[in-house]
Amino acid sequence: MNALFRCTCLGALTLAATPAPIVAETTISIDIGFGIRYVPPARVTVPAGERLRLLAPAVGETSNYIWTKNGRAIAGASEALFVLESVSPDDAGEYSVLLAAPTGFPRPSQSLVLGVGPTDRLLNLSARGIVGPAADAALTAGFVVAASSAGKKIIVRAIGPSLTQFGVANPLRQPVLRIFDGAGRPYTNGYVYLPVVGGLTYERDLADSLARAGAFSLSTGTRDVVTMQPFVPGSYTAQVTSGDATTGSVLLEIYEVP
Repeated sequence: MNALFRCTCLGALTLAATPAPIVAETTISIDIGFGIRYVPPARVTVPAGERLRLLAPAVGETSNYIWTKNGRAIAGASEALFVLESVSPDDAGEYSVLLAAPTGFPRPSQSLVLGVGPTDRLLNLSARGIVGPAADAALTAGFVVAASSAGKKIIVRAIGPSLTQFGVANPLRQPVLRIFDGAGRPYTNGYVYLPVVGGLTYERDLADSLARAGAFSLSTGTRDVVTMQPFVPGSYTAQVTSGDATTGSVLLEIYEVP
C-alpha cells in the first residue's frame, strides 16, 4: 500500500486523515443543496475495498431520506446514513439524497461525485467549506504518504475567487494555504528546474500535472492558491485560513499527480 487518505468530513467540512487500517473508512457529511445559493458537487476518490459512509444534512423536520445514484433511487436506502461496505468500481457515480418533510416536496442535497481508485494510489479529494477570521474557522485536511512509498508529487489548491464561475456568491476573497508536517512544522519542498532554453519550468510542469490530475481551470489573476511539491513519507496537514479577515466559501483540493 503506497499511500491512502482516511477522511472524516463533518460540520463545515473539516477533514482529517490517518493511515488506513485493515478496512479503511471514509465518512462524508453532505451539504444542503437547495436555497438561493448554488452548491457545487463535492468530489472524492476512494480506494477499492474501503467502507464509505454518507451522512445526510440535518434540516429539522425531515422524516424520510431517499438516496439516489445517478438520479435513480437506491433500493432500501432511506435513512440519514448511507453506507457502502466495500466500495467497488461499479459504485462510482453521482450520489445525493432527497430530504422529505411531513409536508411539502422532497428537497435535494448537494451531490457527491464518487470515484473509485486502485488500492495503491493516494485518493484525490475536493471538498468545500466556510472559512472565517476566527481561530477555529479554518478548513484543514490531513494526508499520509506511507513509509513504503518513495515519495509523491502532490498538488494542493485553496480555491476561493474562482468559485464564482460555479455561481458561488460569497467565495473567500483571499485564501491563505499552509502545509505542516507531522511535527507541526511548516513544510516546504520543491523541484529543481534547470535554466536552459526550452527546458521544463515550474509553470509548465504544474499545468501538465493539473491536466493529468483532471483539475478544472482557475480564473486568471485571482488570489486562489496552488502549490505542487514532492512529499516524502510522513503525515501532513493542509490548512486554509482567511487572509483578509472576511468569511466565505473555499474549496480545498489535494491531488496525487499520476
